[in-house]
Amino acid sequence: MNLLQSFWRRFENQTIVIISVILAFLLRLSRWQNSTSDMKYYSKWYDFIVQNGGFSAFKYDFANYNPPYLYLMVIASYIYSSLPKILAIKLITIPFDFLCAFFVYKLVRLKYSRGKLPIIAALAVLFSPTVFLNSSYWGQTDMLYTFWLVACLYYLAIERNILGLICFGIAVSFKQQAMFFAPFLIMLGVKKYISWSSLLIVPLVYFISLVPSWMAGRSINSLLSIYLNQAGTFKYLTLNAPNLYLWISNQFYSRVVPLGSLLTVTVIVYLVYIIYKSHLKITTPVMIQLALISVLVVPYVLPKMHERYFFAADVISIIFGFYYPRYFFVPIIINLVSLFSYFPYLMRQHGVGVEIVSLPILSLILGLTILITLYHLHQTLQEAEQQKLL
Repeated sequence: MNLLQSFWRRFENQTIVIISVILAFLLRLSRWQNSTSDMKYYSKWYDFIVQNGGFSAFKYDFANYNPPYLYLMVIASYIYSSLPKILAIKLITIPFDFLCAFFVYKLVRLKYSRGKLPIIAALAVLFSPTVFLNSSYWGQTDMLYTFWLVACLYYLAIERNILGLICFGIAVSFKQQAMFFAPFLIMLGVKKYISWSSLLIVPLVYFISLVPSWMAGRSINSLLSIYLNQAGTFKYLTLNAPNLYLWISNQFYSRVVPLGSLLTVTVIVYLVYIIYKSHLKITTPVMIQLALISVLVVPYVLPKMHERYFFAADVISIIFGFYYPRYFFVPIIINLVSLFSYFPYLMRQHGVGVEIVSLPILSLILGLTILITLYHLHQTLQEAEQQKLL
């Protein structure tokens, strides 16, 4: 008995991690057969790749996603060729849930060098309902860019800025929603934590991601216009996103979109200006809160957002909660708001209309939560000013 207790004390953390990872993976596999309307598009792209010789398919304009995700589809078509197609497609994204959890562990480990809190943070990400639903139930790809944002945040925190910016460039190459992180990088730039010239790494990485498809025969103009074409796909102020535009009728779309875009730029410029004029010292905790504000505020004030566009905020808010335990309720609220905003779409796929909490109410709750994070930033800035005077 003493030997068993000694073994458990020695390998307790490793055992917990192994069991939890297995359970998280089994949880994801349990919903692999679920198919949404989005999965039907992915299935068509997957079939096209298989029918056109894998990499050779890239000379055609057959999908409205940027090539990096499609490169992963090619790889999946080879290594998962014996698996059902839906499972093969979902297995593209699911591994990134675990990779993201690992980097969350590393980030939280920077604050807590001992104890179980970094492991708990990683498991909080793995078992977050929106993370699970996004990848395994919905089959969506938001973790593909969010993982790289978290990796970027980690490398910036340990002052490996070039590697961090490479990660951000990869994130942008996967999905344009990664640009919600850009205001955070601009804040680091005005505080001279990163050099402006190093930001050139981002478009360079983005261009490199297009090269294989370009070499396969697709025109560079077609590749460079993918994100622009995506922006014009839907003519809605919001698609279930719990932001400001739930309160405005879509009949005002043509007027509100340019005004909303101008509002977003104004808010970003104002936040950057406040950081620039402050005596704030860029530390890891400060970076965590600035990153969260960036990925929260932008999709909240920008029109034409989907409910999934708060996904990066879902993940980064968990890190924020561990860095600022007094605000433990912030990640809980953010993740619940995202979860409830998913239900109308996900349940509609099964012919059921479910709205647990009305979307305008979710918008109000999220708005109040954002104000709390901004108030916390205000306190941080005040503390920085006081320390400067001492």
